[in-house]
Amino acid sequence: MDKVELLKQEQTLQFGAFTHDMGLEIAQRIIKKVKGLAGKPVGIRVVHNDLLILHYLMDGRKESPWLNRKEKTVLDSGHSSLYTYLFMDEVPEYKEWESSEEYAICGGGFPIIEGGQVTGVICVSGLEHLEDHRLIAESMEEVLTAHQ
Repeated sequence: MDKVELLKQEQTLQFGAFTHDMGLEIAQRIIKKVKGLAGKPVGIRVVHNDLLILHYLMDGRKESPWLNRKEKTVLDSGHSSLYTYLFMDEVPEYKEWESSEEYAICGGGFPIIEGGQVTGVICVSGLEHLEDHRLIAESMEEVLTAHQ
């Protein structure tokens, strides 16, 4: 995915109103996709308006700091964590975050955007970082389409 595609994706995957049920539905779609891939188990985290909606670790997945790191990256940047990865050389702050254990300069965190404002984040960790990102984006798009 290139920078232009990612920016378009972030502009497209926005909610008029996000509900906790939508967060659960997105997580369930991610889980179904991961099981269909017969891939490694993932962890999923959904936070909305500073409230933890869901924290799920598939069987075989151990707790790790990556979900928290991706969450912080999205909330502090206002963009997906993949954005910070792609724009790292253009935004000095992101380059500094690369060496921090608080941030994750890789895909797998995507903002929940309502009315142009970031109100939360959906994170996936456990697969290759571009795959983590793809799972979130595809699942968000499906839920947005289902709720139109």
